[in-house]
Amino acid sequence: MQKTKNQRQNMKRELTGHVVTRWYRAPEIILLEKDYGSAIDVWAVGCIFAELLGMMKENAPTFLDRKPLFPGKSCFPLSPDKSGSSGAKKGFPSVSGDQLAIIFEVIGTPTEEDISDFVTDAKAREYLESFSKRPRKDLTELYPASGPEAIDLLNKILVFNPYYRLSLEECLKHPFFTKVRKPEKETFDTEKINLEFENKELTRDMLRQLFIEEIKLFKSQATPKMAMP
Repeated sequence: MQKTKNQRQNMKRELTGHVVTRWYRAPEIILLEKDYGSAIDVWAVGCIFAELLGMMKENAPTFLDRKPLFPGKSCFPLSPDKSGSSGAKKGFPSVSGDQLAIIFEVIGTPTEEDISDFVTDAKAREYLESFSKRPRKDLTELYPASGPEAIDLLNKILVFNPYYRLSLEECLKHPFFTKVRKPEKETFDTEKINLEFENKELTRDMLRQLFIEEIKLFKSQATPKMAMP
């Protein structure tokens, strides 16, 4: 699904570089892109949705067959492989358990257009070029009993390029949710949520004191009271 330039700009936010648990980390976070938005949450939801599909007995006969979709063991450069067994391709570490390598085994390697579309760092582009070309897997093979609408939704969420990934609103409008969605019960905030504690300037001493207070509170709640004789 193509998006206009204005729509793309609205998707961007200036945030930190190291967020979310590795298995649910979107490609743009792995590639250290600074401008990213809610598309990273859609990616994480897609990973969880895949796990839910994998819990269907028809897709995974026993609990031993259930597993996350992208169980990476390392993530270059945020949490690189430390086993010392990785090789190298074009100067970059190469290991089968790398998070991006695991992702590409399922969604295939990105096209030149996808890379040039949002990857801004030259080193990140070189890193992507170090991966061997792979086609996208047919998700029906992974989740044969899930139904075409579920597979279509998953395919449209697990997209390398965040600009072409479904938005949250587009996910809700997908046919997969037609039978269960009740738009009349949905509410939308018209004003930006403001969390006051985020606007406070914390000094080192203030932060230290808050840590001490939290530790004291935890200790008082965790320590069992002695019974009086």
